Amino acid sequence: MKVEKKKLGKCRVQIEVALDAAEIGAVVKKVERVFVREARLPGFRPGKCPVELIRKRFAEGLSAETLDTMVRDNLESAVKESGVDSVGVTEIKDRKADASGGSFTAVVDVRPEFKLPSYKGLKIEFRDVKVADADVENQLARIREAYAKYEDAKEGDAVAKGDFAQIDYKGQIDSKPISEVAPQNEAKILAAGEGFWTQVEDGRFIPELLDALVGMKAGESKEVKVKFAKENVPEAVAGKKAVYSLSLKSFRRRILPDDAEFLEKTKAESIEKMTSDIREAMQKRADEDEARRREDQAVELLLKKADFDVPGSVVGRAADAWLEDFAKRAKYAGLDDGYFAKNREKILKDAEEHAEKQVRLFYLLDAIAKAENIASGEDANKKALDFVIANAKR
Repeated sequence: MKVEKKKLGKCRVQIEVALDAAEIGAVVKKVERVFVREARLPGFRPGKCPVELIRKRFAEGLSAETLDTMVRDNLESAVKESGVDSVGVTEIKDRKADASGGSFTAVVDVRPEFKLPSYKGLKIEFRDVKVADADVENQLARIREAYAKYEDAKEGDAVAKGDFAQIDYKGQIDSKPISEVAPQNEAKILAAGEGFWTQVEDGRFIPELLDALVGMKAGESKEVKVKFAKENVPEAVAGKKAVYSLSLKSFRRRILPDDAEFLEKTKAESIEKMTSDIREAMQKRADEDEARRREDQAVELLLKKADFDVPGSVVGRAADAWLEDFAKRAKYAGLDDGYFAKNREKILKDAEEHAEKQVRLFYLLDAIAKAENIASGEDANKKALDFVIANAKR
């Protein structure tokens, strides 16, 4: 077998393979033996059909299988003989075979060749993360709130945070009803409502209306000024000012459990033990978040130091994986086909850019692992990144 290679650029090499008459003859005989063994022809027992008849009856099939077998049996050794570090075959072309010999051309992607940049002493910010007492207390309060009961308010009671309020409301922008300014269905809930129930809790409804409800009593009304955000609201009202008439019809008070009831419901040993457990869990999450932040910073710095071509086929597979994951997340978020159609070009571009960075990072960390004699394995690149962070400037 004769092998010649030619660099095509961007981690791609063309390998031309030629077999002599004896080598292609061996391939032909191998294929004919299979056909003789598998052929079922009238008047002949399996495996006893003369090869001359096989050649006559199955000439086209023999030719096609000879080409396939020629490539299948010689591709791996040809790539090895060429000396390239292949990461995938992208194309097989120009297949030929006759009595005088055979040949084919393989286009393969290869590992990138690059100069390993300096990776020790990177300037990475190390933050000392410590969970604040107030954050622990807030988390404990949220857990307690999950076990709250709700009772109809008594006459004279005023709305407090966490209560459920039944309201009537109607909004105007520039003296026009919002239903006229923004007739879209998605703006309907912002326009007006009667007997609408909402919890007086951040993020549950229009912030200014929720704030205005605190301290109100059933039967009271007031005028409330609202400034809509510029994002995550219908386009027709984005960034605009509105005036709402707000009436409180009734509400249900939130009754938090006392310590004894709280401990009974949560099966906790004590408030102190629960607080300690909460602090420990929050500190663990904070430490994990800080570790990920350092990793992200280290990755960003490494990628800035190493800009080299990466194999297109590997990038393609990484992009496909990214798109598959994105589709799952988009479906979970409720995005429909219209979103994909509208943003197709941007999504594909994001996938390509993300994949290219991930592939470049893979080869970069793999090179660092080899340079530092880090044992190969599934976590070798993770250990290489840990090494970079451990040897960073603080």
